[in-house]
Amino acid sequence: MADQIAPASNHGMSYIFGKTFVHDLDAMAKFYEEVLGVVPHNRHRDVMLGREIDEITYCPAYPGGPALTLIKYLDSTGPVAGEAVQGFLSHDLEATVDRALAAGGSVPDPIREIAAFGLRVAFIVDPEGHVNEVIQMLD
Repeated sequence: MADQIAPASNHGMSYIFGKTFVHDLDAMAKFYEEVLGVVPHNRHRDVMLGREIDEITYCPAYPGGPALTLIKYLDSTGPVAGEAVQGFLSHDLEATVDRALAAGGSVPDPIREIAAFGLRVAFIVDPEGHVNEVIQMLD
């Protein structure tokens, strides 16, 4: 895998994944798959920092791109939501917002345009309170 990833920063390092801790792994997997269209790559149980975990990693959106992982500590609930923001690109922001609302998520602010960056943005909050920033590029 490392030979597929071109260094994108100093020191030959590349950002390749992010993990979001959740309380109910199966419910959150269903939300992310239905709303944001992520495709499961693998599910893995292991030990991290002396604690048992269960995690689902999703396929990157493009070869060598970063991957999302949803992770749960098996001995407790996850941390307070809002600890991280995951970013997604949509080609139809309204449809993404509609799917989020139908699946039990929320969108606290209306979609807004940021002309300086050539995009529109919505913040979708999953049913556990995790924030996802979804953008659509302007034509």
